[in-house]
Amino acid sequence: MNRMSKPVLLGIALSACAGPGAGGQPAPPADESLQRLSAYEIPTDQYGQEAPVMGPGWIQVSGTGSVQVDPDRATVTFAVETRGSAAGEASEANADAMDAVLRALRRDAGFDELELATHGYSLRPEYSNVPNQRVREVVAYMALNNVRATLSDVNAVGRVIDRAIASGANRVAGINFFTLDTGPARAQAMALAVRTARAEAQVIAGSLGCGLGEPLEVSSSASRPGPVPYQVEAMSMRTADTPIEAGDQTVTAHVSIRFAIGLEGSG
Repeated sequence: MNRMSKPVLLGIALSACAGPGAGGQPAPPADESLQRLSAYEIPTDQYGQEAPVMGPGWIQVSGTGSVQVDPDRATVTFAVETRGSAAGEASEANADAMDAVLRALRRDAGFDELELATHGYSLRPEYSNVPNQRVREVVAYMALNNVRATLSDVNAVGRVIDRAIASGANRVAGINFFTLDTGPARAQAMALAVRTARAEAQVIAGSLGCGLGEPLEVSSSASRPGPVPYQVEAMSMRTADTPIEAGDQTVTAHVSIRFAIGLEGSG
């Protein structure tokens, strides 16, 4: 039963006697500081307060889920590098070689949804390297042009490289595999993470002799896998259409869940 605390007001008034002082003399003026009223509120039942009601108990657990996905896209970056005694010579030779590479790739009907884009063109001089030479001389010029090929058939990467090299490309800069849409895999990984967290919470609650209640708070995150690079080793020396394996990518999700717990059988 709740009881209201009624404060008791105590007043203390201090003043000098109103009568005349000794010998018929008027009383001295009272000290004003003693004439002020001092009031204090004292709870009459300060020791009878009820204990605060505690909220429901809870446990917090985490879970992780991972799903493997097959890459459905690939990018191949290769280059044409040419050398000439003059800048114009090197640049013209590079343009002719790159044009031959692009025409060869576009003519091949076996490359589905092939996208080609050139990037990173450079033209730089080469200097002589003679000991004790104070002024270095330009001995040649190097022209470099890169092209990136994006294709939807990951099994055709080897054939794209072979065709590019046979047409005039003399450098392979990199190969990357990736998955265009990871949404479904992300949803599967998240569901696995939630099931893992709930199973862990049930074990903990059961060991404590409690029932598992509703989730009180949930936080989650999921990784989006980036392109997976393929190790390039002496690709310009390839003489056969050797398959290049794309491998798998992993989508991982993490959740943290706070569950309410109560008496056995309440969850």
